[in-house]
Amino acid sequence: MRIALPLLALVAFTLPALAADDAQLIVEGKRLAEINCTRCHNIEATGESPLTDAPPFREIAKNYDRDEMVDGFMEGLAVRHPLMPDWDVTEPQAEALTAFVLSLGTGSKQTETEAGRGFDLLRTNCARCHAIDETSTSPNEKAPPFRAIVAKYDPNALEEALAEGIVTGHNDMPEFAFEPGDVTAIISYLDTLKAR
Repeated sequence: MRIALPLLALVAFTLPALAADDAQLIVEGKRLAEINCTRCHNIEATGESPLTDAPPFREIAKNYDRDEMVDGFMEGLAVRHPLMPDWDVTEPQAEALTAFVLSLGTGSKQTETEAGRGFDLLRTNCARCHAIDETSTSPNEKAPPFRAIVAKYDPNALEEALAEGIVTGHNDMPEFAFEPGDVTAIISYLDTLKAR
């Protein structure tokens, strides 16, 4: 019994200290996000991102767990979008950014829908030129919005082109070839645009 009291006292003093450390980490993560990320991303609990193709941080919180996020920050956040810088951070900065992002959501991975995965594939590979949602303007005025493409062509008719490689007469259009599972996900997302 006598040993338990000092242990309880230690726990009582340690818990508030841990909570204070977490709060400081979140504040530092928000500061880093405000400096580096708000040009494109919404970093608040509500609202949309200034750049349509940049997911709000609260959405990122739903799609990655803590370790994946810290690793992502540490390895450098290189994505295929011309406005996204290829940058990396120190481990303390990665942990602070992760703590902040996770404070916006549950931080537990949600099950991804097929259409959601298709949207992510298009955002990664196509959104630097094409509008991939139902309202945005294409960043490249010569690249038609995907909603216009699906209004003209049945998404299922694009299946073979997506699998074998889409080739156009446009010099800036890279040749893409997607894996069968990725094609299914992309068609699933394009079907949602056709339905709107």
